[in-house]
Amino acid sequence: MKKLNKTIIFVLISSMFFVMSLTSCGDKSGNTIDEPEITSDYLHGEYAEQLITDGAETMLGYVDISKDGDTYMVHISEQEVVPNSDYDEGYYIADTNLAKDVSLGFDARIVCEEDGEQEVVTADDFIENQADDEKELYTVYLMGDSAELIMATEPEDVITEE
Repeated sequence: MKKLNKTIIFVLISSMFFVMSLTSCGDKSGNTIDEPEITSDYLHGEYAEQLITDGAETMLGYVDISKDGDTYMVHISEQEVVPNSDYDEGYYIADTNLAKDVSLGFDARIVCEEDGEQEVVTADDFIENQADDEKELYTVYLMGDSAELIMATEPEDVITEE
């Protein structure tokens, strides 16, 4: 009986040490998730889809970003692309007379059109360059009152059938 008790105690103690070694705190390698390279293709595809899956709403419009201390504010003037064959481009951009002011998310990403290429830029670069650009359409992905993704959008890409 004593031998059986010693064996049971030995198994319990061994099991306890095994479980503790699996759940112990410390520096473990291999537990990090590799974040994909942040490119405009990634942001237009997988990242935008994930935001929609997570409940983000989108708003199309002209965007102005301003900085107040450490906070960035985003002003969106909502626009609509209206198909119309009377125009050379086959559409015109109409103001919906709706505007929204939101904060720029801590990890927000911005994609602008620069020299015909989609480029990921910082909020400070966007502010610096927005005065130089004529009005450009952006799709803004909103989570509550926070802009999480701002992407330059070609009007042709959002035209819906009449």
